[in-house]
Amino acid sequence: MDRALKASETLGTQRRLLMVLVTLLVLVFIFLIILTCLMFIYYSRISEAIKSLRQDTLETIQKEIRQCDSGWKSFDGSCYYIVTTEENWTEARAFCKSMNSNLVIINSEREQKFLENITDDSYFWIGLKRDNDDINGWRWVDGTLHNLSEGFWYEGEPNNEAGTEDCGHLWIEKKWNDVYCTDQYKAICERKLTCCG
Repeated sequence: MDRALKASETLGTQRRLLMVLVTLLVLVFIFLIILTCLMFIYYSRISEAIKSLRQDTLETIQKEIRQCDSGWKSFDGSCYYIVTTEENWTEARAFCKSMNSNLVIINSEREQKFLENITDDSYFWIGLKRDNDDINGWRWVDGTLHNLSEGFWYEGEPNNEAGTEDCGHLWIEKKWNDVYCTDQYKAICERKLTCCG
């Protein structure tokens, strides 16, 4: 009888232990489900925050991207405007200045090629004028001295043929030429791109 009682107690203890174990397993399973849900919610919120941050950053960058106004052409950090009315050099420069720019300063072969591509076969004023202090010298409108051994002068130019050809323009084959500043031509305005307008 004692054996039967002991066996019954042992069986009861085993059942209780099994129930405790099953309960623990169910609780662990529930805990894992809750943990998984919390992690999903947490990572969803992080993902949304990252997406929102990316969107804000993109919008900020787009606002700060340097852009030219309508009617201007963008190239290599500058905006260019083609003035189609024909004026003398001084009037053309004043027109450019009224648009917060100046007559174009051509610094490279790439820029020269760009200007050749955006202009028609007309003549165009550029921001180059004979130096007041040196009849053989030329200055850009920003005051920098132009080295005559450089640039894109038409063959034999500048020649100061009439003795008063003091202004530069795009001429035959869109090369540079010196001419009277009172002549009437179209013009090219240039302004540097500015950030965050």
